[in-house]
Amino acid sequence: MQKLGLFLFIVSFLPWLAVFFVVPFLPLDITQKTTLSVVLAVGAEVCFWISVVLLGKEVVTKYRRYLNPRFLWKKIRNFNRR
Repeated sequence: MQKLGLFLFIVSFLPWLAVFFVVPFLPLDITQKTTLSVVLAVGAEVCFWISVVLLGKEVVTKYRRYLNPRFLWKKIRNFNRR
């Protein structure tokens, strides 16, 4: 169950990337783009909350900390100093 939860947690970020980087460039009407964006956003949230239920709050909090831009920037800066 934990592998499924981690998979859903990672997959929940992909629709948001599509909303910001793919959908605006598709040759669709504005209403179709809006509908697609809403469907992707709802799907991402559903995947995220199912993963929270499967993994538990502590695991999700830990992984979200690793995906925090400040934490990543600090890691990159420390890696470059070596």
